[in-house]
Amino acid sequence: MFRVWQLQVNQFLLPKEGAQVSECEDAIGVNAAAGRFAVADGATEAFDARSWARQLAHGWVATEPPLLTREAFGAWVAEQGSVLHDAWQGRVLSWYAEEKARRGSFAAFVGVQFELGNGTPRWTAIALGDSCLIQRRGALVCRALPVADHQQFTSTPLLVPSLGGLQESTLAQARVESGAVESADVFWLLSDAAAEWFLRHAAEADGVLDRLDNLLATGQAEELASLFQRERRTRRIKDDDVAVVRIVVTGS
Repeated sequence: MFRVWQLQVNQFLLPKEGAQVSECEDAIGVNAAAGRFAVADGATEAFDARSWARQLAHGWVATEPPLLTREAFGAWVAEQGSVLHDAWQGRVLSWYAEEKARRGSFAAFVGVQFELGNGTPRWTAIALGDSCLIQRRGALVCRALPVADHQQFTSTPLLVPSLGGLQESTLAQARVESGAVESADVFWLLSDAAAEWFLRHAAEADGVLDRLDNLLATGQAEELASLFQRERRTRRIKDDDVAVVRIVVTGS
């Protein structure tokens, strides 16, 4: 039977405790018409990490054809890095900022493309770093990449550099995966702190993720912020920027 597939998309950004939204170094890219979504997490210690994260997330979802191979992604990253560094030219910087700028910027990245046309609907994702794609069916996590267990997060993830492009050894570790979609599957794109927190609650099956799902689905941004702030204060999640994209696939 022919089915019409649709995507319902919700997103949420929350800066670190006490920071302004304009200081958030996580970025979300949404191209619903193309079925393409991304999250990039700028490294706090890097120069102009917010701009690099936004350039990666916004640029990836807008690029045609979609960048779904390591080779295409690596070539595109090199181009985008040159654009970013050109934008820095002429800026008056302190000696400390100038030294950081010489080293370039860094970000984790994850992007997903949905194909909902003829045949079985599918998704393809590419990820480098510790921003994650998680596929949830009911209460079950079906897939999680590039990190699949909350205990596997580290303080030194691989990152996408703005300077010099991706080295072959780093690019080889980018995860490119695909899978099938069933109606009512929920896909999550999450920056690292939110991904680690999500996978921990998934393992504990304590109902917190159902509340997250409900708050996002109903657009309750203030309640979402309160949820994460409580989790930060009880140290269930580290105090870091939070980026969340919720994508529900339905077929009728």
